[in-house]
Amino acid sequence: MDTMAPTTHAQHWYLATLGRDALLRELSDLELPDFVTRDPLSLAGRCVIAEPIGHPEAYRATQRALAPLRTALTFTATVIDEDTTMEFTGVVPVLGEREAGGITGWYAELLLFEHGTVLGKAAYRLSRMPGDRTWIVDSDFNLSGHSRTLQAFGSSRLGRKRTLLPPFVAELDRLIAQGPENAT
Repeated sequence: MDTMAPTTHAQHWYLATLGRDALLRELSDLELPDFVTRDPLSLAGRCVIAEPIGHPEAYRATQRALAPLRTALTFTATVIDEDTTMEFTGVVPVLGEREAGGITGWYAELLLFEHGTVLGKAAYRLSRMPGDRTWIVDSDFNLSGHSRTLQAFGSSRLGRKRTLLPPFVAELDRLIAQGPENAT
């Protein structure tokens, strides 16, 4: 099992996307004005650089919101698209079973970083319910940090289904196969 020490870039991308709701909950007692919390990338950037001495409340709130990232599982995957080969680092802060409508399936959160860049490439909330052949994208995020698709776990069973590329599917399946004690 590979885990990561979260880089500043990973922290920023996580707080702007998958960890944004947790960050807003943690910051709610500070009663920040709307203009500070409206832009996910800007807010995440401010929080990542918050110092424990200068802004202790914001620092502690940020550290609590970052908790899933500290124990995240990681992988490296290669994607070949026609003549281009791209290497990605996948960061999986959450991987485990979840229930929706009386059906138990797998839930994952996935951050992708393309090697050679410092920006996050993608952020997904995924599900794999019994009978699904692959991981289904329930939610994903624009590069601005705002959600593009936002559906609850297991809700994308009807209609058009967006799925992950096979190299990412294989890595998530490998992490699950390592055993439930490693998939949290």
